[in-house]
Amino acid sequence: MKSHLLRIYKNKKSMLIFWFILFLPLMDLAQLYNETLKLGVSYNPLIASFLTGSTQGHIGQMLLFWFLPIYLLIMCSDDYIQDTENGYNSILISKLGKKTYIRNKLLISFFAPGLTMLIALTLNLIMSVLLFTTELEGSALSSFFQTNWSGNKLADLSQSYPLTVYIVFLLNVSLMTGFAGLLGASISMIIPYRKYTYPLTFFVWFIQITLNNSIIGIFQPFTEYGFNNLLPILVRSLVILLMIPLISYIYKVKTDEL
Repeated sequence: MKSHLLRIYKNKKSMLIFWFILFLPLMDLAQLYNETLKLGVSYNPLIASFLTGSTQGHIGQMLLFWFLPIYLLIMCSDDYIQDTENGYNSILISKLGKKTYIRNKLLISFFAPGLTMLIALTLNLIMSVLLFTTELEGSALSSFFQTNWSGNKLADLSQSYPLTVYIVFLLNVSLMTGFAGLLGASISMIIPYRKYTYPLTFFVWFIQITLNNSIIGIFQPFTEYGFNNLLPILVRSLVILLMIPLISYIYKVKTDEL
């Protein structure tokens, strides 16, 4: 597993996506810091951090989360297509066995994107604390924290343990990024043609963004939504993002197709 991950991060195409995912949250943070310098606007580090979505228009979040599976396909999730195009999949299957080969492809497509997002969001949080550290003590996080959210347990936890709640959301986004990578890899195994895999993967992902109970709801902390709103979204997303890889794995193992 370690050697496969290292191979991905040594690939120029993969590294380009890695740096792009790293850059977007930092660009978002730079915009807020520029407001601080020019307009004197102050931010608490947690509110300035990427997942809270404090920048005007949420451009950074839209660019990253809306098209996330496409980035991950380019990064590593379409490796199966590459293998089938050059016949390398037959060599690896004869060497490793079909189950091991397919399992490795799926695992790498989960761990590499998840780890990349974890690094990007953690770096963004650390930089936010360093840039806005003077605002950490004694400043209101936002109007959300000045409101009495009666009966909203998640809001209560957010007000009492804001850093812990933010980290939980950070880990959740990293996990869902892994599943987004897994989604692309799974579809590419069923339909190993880029002209079909890319739009179909994007459609499955983006339809979850456009729903009334959008998947973005479980990406953003410090909102009015409580557990009763977010847990159904989480369950629905996990069912979709786990069902397709499971179908793909069973299909590829059971068929004679390489």
